[in-house]
Amino acid sequence: MLKMREDRMKLTAVAFAALILSASGAQAADKVSVAMDWIVNGTHAGYFVAKEKGYYRDENLDVTISRGFGSGDTVKRVGSGASMFGVADSSAVIAGRARENIPVRIVSMVYQKAPLGIIYLKSSNISKPQDIMGKKIARTASGSSVVMFPAFLQENNIDRSKIKETVGDANTLLPLLMSKRVDGVLGQTVNVARYKEAAKHQNATVEMMNYSDYGLDVYGNSIIVDTTVIKEKPKVVSRFIKASLKGIAYALQHPAEAVAIVKKAHPETDAVALREELDAVTPIINAKEAQEKGIGTIADARMKKTIEIVTKVLDLKKNLAVGGVYDSRFQPKTPVLIKN
Repeated sequence: MLKMREDRMKLTAVAFAALILSASGAQAADKVSVAMDWIVNGTHAGYFVAKEKGYYRDENLDVTISRGFGSGDTVKRVGSGASMFGVADSSAVIAGRARENIPVRIVSMVYQKAPLGIIYLKSSNISKPQDIMGKKIARTASGSSVVMFPAFLQENNIDRSKIKETVGDANTLLPLLMSKRVDGVLGQTVNVARYKEAAKHQNATVEMMNYSDYGLDVYGNSIIVDTTVIKEKPKVVSRFIKASLKGIAYALQHPAEAVAIVKKAHPETDAVALREELDAVTPIINAKEAQEKGIGTIADARMKKTIEIVTKVLDLKKNLAVGGVYDSRFQPKTPVLIKN
């Protein structure tokens, strides 16, 4: 009899606890997947920080992060529902929307500037765009810096026929520049540290000319999501953006800790390279617009210009409206600012 009374008391306690839990509104975390634009590197530190430090958990999100295979592929993965969110270059989003009507939207702008340009040897006497005429420039067959090169030349009235171009793969560009067989190579901000390190051993100086500083004022990497998710789970989108931007801000303010967090999640990565990559994108994430309005911010005028430039450069047949590329509703009401 006593045992039966004890059992009933236990059952009552369990039922009461369940009632309290239900009343508190507690529920299972929303499962979220996010695909990066390339192999995991230092530019992705903010997302791993948000996961490790519990920013996603605080927003009741269970986030899985996966590597990417290029922005174009990430756009397709998100559009097909294979990944809920993605990190992709804005030009790839615009192209995917215009060419295939892939149902994705940009919901936060991580890179306020596209990290594209020309990496060159100072000894080549290059200091302004017009100086590359008559010079030897190496590039790969494709890639964002290559795709946007014609627009950079047009913006600066440069005759491409007066440039000697060499086409190779990504592994040949560095040795070509260091051996001075070319004067510059087309690349991205995240590549500069590797070139500078190699140049040290040859008493050479490497610098970079960014397209964005010479007329090609376009946006770079962004956070994207499928339009169905926007429609059906807008609160999930808002919470993901809030936590991600918080993680990115923390990573930029605590780079050493951020690198350690990425290294912990992916032991195969190189800590030195991770730090160099994170340092390289810090100024384009925390550009003037981000310092004033918060990281992730998007301006209609600049997005319109980005669409116009990309449409022209890629010879896209469909001219998209700004609203067809991004949705501005999900930027946090309280701006996420980088504290100095």
